[in-house]
Amino acid sequence: MNDITVTDTSPDKDMMMLKVIDSGNIEALERFIALREREVTRQAAIEFDAHFSEMQAEFGTVPRSKSGYSGNYAPLEELQKEYTPIISRHGFSYTWNEEAIEGGGKRCTLRISGHGSARYNSFDIPDLPASKQMNAVQAAGAMSTYGRRYTFIAGFGVIIADEDPDGDPGHDPAAYAEAVQKLNGVNALAELITEWKQLYAVYSGDTYAMKILTAAKDKRKAALQ
Repeated sequence: MNDITVTDTSPDKDMMMLKVIDSGNIEALERFIALREREVTRQAAIEFDAHFSEMQAEFGTVPRSKSGYSGNYAPLEELQKEYTPIISRHGFSYTWNEEAIEGGGKRCTLRISGHGSARYNSFDIPDLPASKQMNAVQAAGAMSTYGRRYTFIAGFGVIIADEDPDGDPGHDPAAYAEAVQKLNGVNALAELITEWKQLYAVYSGDTYAMKILTAAKDKRKAALQ
């Protein structure tokens, strides 16, 4: 999810505004302010996009330097180390916000600020169940890391070496979040069995995935019984 907002919409106090103010016509003043705010919004968006494109032109690729359970991936700290100096040099900054979402899980939102505007990129991560490999705290941390990594890659359009653009942006433990979400989304035991069979066919060769998905399946089964 992407949109642009303006962080500074104060209209300039030029001669035309002074004339409108002197006229005493409140409706005309409100229309004038709204018009100026729309123009500031438009100019800020143009400025943002121009600098953003210049910034992206300097982006290189980041290698998959860390081993995960199903392959190598580029960890968030390496992405930040590579790209943050370029981001700052072009007048941008970024922060994350996380909030709980209905049905469990959390929404991770990246806010990119610069040149009078802000762009947002959000990603919803379903609850990851605790397992022998991850306790509840570690599972929550994995969700946050995955959400931040995903929104960073998507929000800035960064490039991972040898990465499939149509695939998952990483191979960390929370990469199974989509499969967990499918299990959490079923509303009947028959549906759960069908969904489980489909996921089993895909992940049966991944021991770590099966432990996570089995825990999610059992949790959903207990809730439906």
